[in-house]
Amino acid sequence: MKKHPESRLTIKRINTSSYFAPGFNQNESDALEDYVDMLEADSSESADILITNTHVNFDLLSDEQCSKLKLIVHANSGYDNFPVDFVKGTQAPIVIGSTIRAQAVAQYIITALMNRYSSLPVQKEWDYDRKWNRTLISELKVTVIGFGHIGKILNSFLAPIVKELVIYDPFENLTQINHKGSDVVILACGLNSKSRNMIDKNFLNVLKENATIINAARGELVVTSDLVNFLTANDDAFAILDVFEKEPNSFSSFRSLKNVITTSHIAGVFKNIDQHTIDFEVEVVRDFLELTDFDFKNKYKNKILQNKLRPEIGLI
Repeated sequence: MKKHPESRLTIKRINTSSYFAPGFNQNESDALEDYVDMLEADSSESADILITNTHVNFDLLSDEQCSKLKLIVHANSGYDNFPVDFVKGTQAPIVIGSTIRAQAVAQYIITALMNRYSSLPVQKEWDYDRKWNRTLISELKVTVIGFGHIGKILNSFLAPIVKELVIYDPFENLTQINHKGSDVVILACGLNSKSRNMIDKNFLNVLKENATIINAARGELVVTSDLVNFLTANDDAFAILDVFEKEPNSFSSFRSLKNVITTSHIAGVFKNIDQHTIDFEVEVVRDFLELTDFDFKNKYKNKILQNKLRPEIGLI
């Protein structure tokens, strides 16, 4: 039995990220209007369904809008901007687009790792010495923090090719972290009260002096000043950073360092991101309209934000 067979619901996107193509909003509207009526972003009318991103300030939603809400489609993997009280208080399922960018972020991390240790040399003429002074991936101890969608992809890729793979995620019953002597630390976790600032001087000081830090997760997982001090003290250490405590970021903290690569929160951006995002939104909206409440919540149980609430932490 359909949940809403009697009338068409309304939907509104209240913020659009800059990396989408100029025609994204129209394409999104055309795809969704097979199922719901699309309202303009600046419409004063409250919508039944909201499409949100990490720039939305939920404290600014009117009481009327909050009371009318039946569904939120958050087509991003990050959800730091959701107040815990809002998530607890709304009856509308909040579905997170954690799978949209998972492959792209995992590819960014894998590319960063391979370029760090095995970047192909450019040889315009035959090298008779045939020397390549590289470190094999198979000699590395790699620590991955986080075992969600991205962490699972990394585990599948890295487990067969590295010397030792340590995965830490206390929310997936992987509670023992043994990062001492790690060659590589990869951050693939969410930001919460337990993970905030976890990469500090105490964490860094037990790594190898030539360790590599790859962060395409959340900037506030890392104490920037401690990382800068670690990189400054250890010339052979390296960091590849796509996210920062404050964004946009001027990269001024890293300009004097030669052992860091910075990118502008692009790990999850890719050629077909527009269509992947629209396909996700259409699937969620269609399922919300056509599935029973039980079947919908069962299908999206790993993507519904309310299921990430923990009494002692908030959102994990």
